[in-house]
Parts: sequence; structure tokens; C-alpha cells
Amino acid sequence: MSQNENELLDHDADGIKEYDNALPRWWLYGFYGTIVMAVLYMINWHVLTEPVIGAKDQYVEYNQELEHWKLAAGKAPRKNLDNLVVLEDAPSLLRGKEIFEGTDNLCATCHRTDLGGQVGPNLTDDYWLHGCSIKNIITSITTGYPAEGMLPYGSTNKISDDDLLKVASYIISRRGSNPVDPKPVIPERDVQCSSNPEAPL
Repeated sequence: MSQNENELLDHDADGIKEYDNALPRWWLYGFYGTIVMAVLYMINWHVLTEPVIGAKDQYVEYNQELEHWKLAAGKAPRKNLDNLVVLEDAPSLLRGKEIFEGTDNLCATCHRTDLGGQVGPNLTDDYWLHGCSIKNIITSITTGYPAEGMLPYGSTNKISDDDLLKVASYIISRRGSNPVDPKPVIPERDVQCSSNPEAPL
């Protein structure tokens, strides 16, 4: 504490005066600590070419997001979709179902768990807006249709290429499942697909 403890200063404000007492040391140390942290933060993020603390993960995440949106915008090469084969084994279809009905990508939120359509269209009939082949479906999932309310991957949460093929195969496996009260076809918009799910629209 100051040696002038409880000594009033000469000035006042509207009759209010103050003592000439020093601030508590814990408060001063906390204040000095924030100054030190601000300097370290500035050096770490704005001076160093490669930040030391927490940097690599953030840069990797940024670059992954950048590549994702380039891909969604059609500005990056896409994986070859010409030789894909629809999966039919039970474990792959079960994994596809888990992804479709999960909360990470919101597929079922718009298309219903039975794929009968709600906000999004019915995925179990032969009438599709963007094509019903495995290639068409994967392209629709990865690029999305933001203008129509569908984000890439349903919610922008990217999935692996293996899971992508599994969820697309699961969608194809539900063709003709005839869910209760499906979303109606829009004749002026939807186009009938081939009965072969691997054939292009």
C-alpha cells in the first residue's frame, strides 16, 4: 500500500474525493499478465510465419475447408466417378443408412428416414430432378443445391469417399420401397430414370 494511505487527493469531482491508495498487487499482476499475453498473441499470430501455439490444426482446417468449397463450386478436380459400382453388401448399406439417418449430415431431416421426401424430394421412386445413377447421386451429395436449400453433404459436414459411396448405394437400395404418403412427383420438373440404377439419367 502507498505510504500516503487514506490521504485524500486535492481534486474532487462534484464533491467526490478519492484516496491516494495503491492498487492491490493481485490486480496489478493480473493486469501485467494480460499485457504479456497480448504481446505473445501478437507475435504468435501476426509476426511468426508459422505460429507456434495451436496453429497447424487451424491452418490445416482452413485449407481443408477451402478445398471443400472449391470442390463444391466446381473449381477443383473431383474424384473419378466413371467406374463406381453400387455396393450391395449388408455392412456397407447399414453404414450408408447410419449416415443418412444421422444428425451430422441431415439427410433424413429433409428426405425422411424412409426416403419418402419431405422438404427434399422422394428418393424411392423413378422420378428424379438431378439424375438417379450412382454418379448423379454422389455429385448431388457433394455439390448440393444451395439455391434449392440443400447444402453440400447436406450440412457441409464432409464425409469420406468410402462413406459417400455407401450412403449413395443405400439410397439406391431403397428404390421402389414404396414408403407411406411419399412426396408427390412434380411432372413439369422431375424426369423418369432408367430402371437400371447404374445407368445415367
